[in-house]
Amino acid sequence: MSIATTELAAYLDELLNASAFKDYCHNGIQISGAAEVSCIASSASASLEVCQQAVSAQADALLVHHGIIWGSINRVDGLLRDRIQSLLGANCNLLAYHLPLDADPVWGNNSKALELLGLTNEGSFGAYHGNEIGRWGLFEIAISPQELAKRCETAFQHAIVHCPGGPESIQKVGIITGGGQSSLLDAHAAGLDAFITGEASEQTWHEAAESGCHCFACGHYATECHAVHALAAHLAEKFGLKHLKIDQANPI
Repeated sequence: MSIATTELAAYLDELLNASAFKDYCHNGIQISGAAEVSCIASSASASLEVCQQAVSAQADALLVHHGIIWGSINRVDGLLRDRIQSLLGANCNLLAYHLPLDADPVWGNNSKALELLGLTNEGSFGAYHGNEIGRWGLFEIAISPQELAKRCETAFQHAIVHCPGGPESIQKVGIITGGGQSSLLDAHAAGLDAFITGEASEQTWHEAAESGCHCFACGHYATECHAVHALAAHLAEKFGLKHLKIDQANPI
């Protein structure tokens, strides 16, 4: 079976409420290829290697969280040219959803991370240009910071940087995956015991200690390589498509 590319993109736009977000990348179709999609590949980022794997598998579309069009394009050369060329040469579409895929209460990166950790999905926090990007949830039974670090390491298969600062009993936890460390103080303002993200900056250590909210940095890629595959699997089931899951290891 197959679906028109424009119809697939319209479905994703509506599902993820993409038009509601002021983002610094284009959400939706970034590279226009085949008019019909019967095989969709998915990956966290549209690196050249991922694009080439999608093309080799004869995918009609590649669905990613990190696309290749960020801000305005003044010139197509170098790495950008190579990625675009690989997709256009095979008539393969590129669909990318950044903040909409972070924030979605069902399919989003933050919601999937809550699931992986065994947290409930209670609500949102962390406003960015009028939209709350983060999701927070509860543990049925409060756990220690050390136990949460172990659960994060198991869930995300990544080394954990723990910036301590909160209570010794953690129950209310917020998540903004990837490079969400600047939202630590939003997590504190929301009354959370701990904040989980992908990366930590130098100031994160001090902000955690001074605000009284733990921060756990679990890897940018590691926290954002789950939702996009789940979303693509949903598309495959709904529209009768083939689905190719592409994982490109990234320790960052």
